[in-house]
Amino acid sequence: MIYFDNAATTYPKPESVYEAINFAMKQYSFNAGRGVYQEAKKTFDMIEDTRSKIASLVGVDGNNVIFTSSATESLNNILYGLGLSKNDCVFVSPFEHNAVIRTLHKIGVKVLVMPFNKQTWKIDEDELNDLYVIKKPKATVISHISNVTGYELPYETIFDIAKKYESITVLDCAQSYGIYPVNKKNVDFIIFAGHKSLYAMFGIAGYININNVSLVLYKVGGTGSDSLNPEMPNNMPTRYEAGSLNSVGIYSINRSIEYLKSEDFAGKEAALIEYLLKQLKDISSIKIHLPNGYISKGIVSFNIEGFTSSEVGTLLSEDYGICVRTGYHCAPFIHEFIDSNVYNGTVRVSIGIYNTKAEIDSLINAIKEVIA
Repeated sequence: MIYFDNAATTYPKPESVYEAINFAMKQYSFNAGRGVYQEAKKTFDMIEDTRSKIASLVGVDGNNVIFTSSATESLNNILYGLGLSKNDCVFVSPFEHNAVIRTLHKIGVKVLVMPFNKQTWKIDEDELNDLYVIKKPKATVISHISNVTGYELPYETIFDIAKKYESITVLDCAQSYGIYPVNKKNVDFIIFAGHKSLYAMFGIAGYININNVSLVLYKVGGTGSDSLNPEMPNNMPTRYEAGSLNSVGIYSINRSIEYLKSEDFAGKEAALIEYLLKQLKDISSIKIHLPNGYISKGIVSFNIEGFTSSEVGTLLSEDYGICVRTGYHCAPFIHEFIDSNVYNGTVRVSIGIYNTKAEIDSLINAIKEVIA
């Protein structure tokens, strides 16, 4: 098997992560903070250490880290927690995931897609500034890196404008956190997902509440402290972490962060993406969904003239053992933006830290045989 679906979940994981999961099942499978015995205390200390490691990647305190089961749950917690009403407006980019769009749709707010140029993919700053003046959005939600195209959004520019108008800013780093640096300036919330760019296990994720924004509680229950009080505790992160934490998953992030610090994996991914793009550009029947000259971050989406995306994916899988993702990738707006609806979505190749140039060569050769 040649695996190019790392945007969905990274695979394989570092060996130290596999070892950590086995270790944690034996050593950290206890309710942290809910007992005075040694094992519960050790589990609590490990969780707090992991918070600090996650927070250190953007230079904030570990108490700002809230653990959840997924990036989707994190976004639900934040967007519902902001107390949005049907009269509120929220700005999004055309690149957003359904974890954002469906949540906003369910809440019933007015959603405005920010003005990106379809040829250059650049944001129209003047128009955007005018829209903030007119619409006064309560929140602005954008991806750091598009899960469809690997395009790095100009979040710093957008959030500079958003903060002039007191908009809450949410940065979805599911595809980037742990691999690519993030600037926390003008960011209120950062989303991370353990099983993606952090190379940890499924079922563990979270968000970083950079500026201690108060949220309406989305989930309540036991916390192991102040148990006679029917109200949730006021202190972070306990206030937003009802129920038993996934200590095994948390320890997998603890070990994965240590591993990701050991090498320039962002540089490795960049070299592989540049190599992949160069090979794809030499095939005339391929349409790559990126601005001219742009080198994407970890992900490339393309289509082959005369084939739907699923036809290409099926041939690559069944005849060559190559795993890619096809279709719409849970991103409802991007396909009109890049004109990929005619292909029923895109063929997405997402690189991981364990992929090689030889595997890319195998992919290119398979594509050439498919279209021959």
